[in-house]
Amino acid sequence: MLLDARRQQDNVKLPPLPATISRWADRHTGVGFDQFIYLAAGANGLHYRFYNADGTEAQQCGNGQRAIALYLHSQKELSKNTTVYGAGGSVKLAFKDPDHITVTINQPYKWQPQKLSVLGEKLTGYFVDVGNPHWLYLSEDVSQEALAEKAAEITTNFAAGTNVEALQVDNEGCLSIRIFERGAGETLACGSGACAAAVVAHHELGMGKEIAVNMPGGCLHVALSEGCDTISFTGPARRVYQGIIYE
Repeated sequence: MLLDARRQQDNVKLPPLPATISRWADRHTGVGFDQFIYLAAGANGLHYRFYNADGTEAQQCGNGQRAIALYLHSQKELSKNTTVYGAGGSVKLAFKDPDHITVTINQPYKWQPQKLSVLGEKLTGYFVDVGNPHWLYLSEDVSQEALAEKAAEITTNFAAGTNVEALQVDNEGCLSIRIFERGAGETLACGSGACAAAVVAHHELGMGKEIAVNMPGGCLHVALSEGCDTISFTGPARRVYQGIIYE
């Protein structure tokens, strides 16, 4: 769900309170979403903020960035080199068509192998920072993973929590992942999670710099830079509805 603060009445309290966001996120009694996108004007251009379904704030959301690009394109505000700014760093947006929206994260990324005790066993994984935190581990079949149970233990090792992904190598240029997002639970897709998976696949598993990452909600094509300072990913976005909330 995207809210453009530039187009709201002056008497509207912005950004919404965490409890309000959580109420809107409920799929039964609210609007229903995994992430809330807050877009506002800033000193150096457009600024984004992302909130999880429980109202907590997240630094980055790759799917949300593509949603911003689609929205700005629909408003005729998306130029060739549009950049937006936020807690996850500056991000460049490009729109070819609704199936090919490219986001480039303009900041260095970091990764490191880690071993954690998970469900009574030592599990080798990788902590990856792509503007927000991810912890990934390899799986022979992600569809059979007890992801929620493992994520519950993994996240206790991080004071601010972390996103957790199970990663499966399909072939030399293709991965599959399942995602458990902090503040949202298991989700069908995660743009930053796909980027984190590509980082592990290239730097730790010897795969190339251009990788297709399959998720239950669809596929993203991720490209890593030579200097480990930018990540680009391309995929679709769709507007589902536009509405007004009266509160």
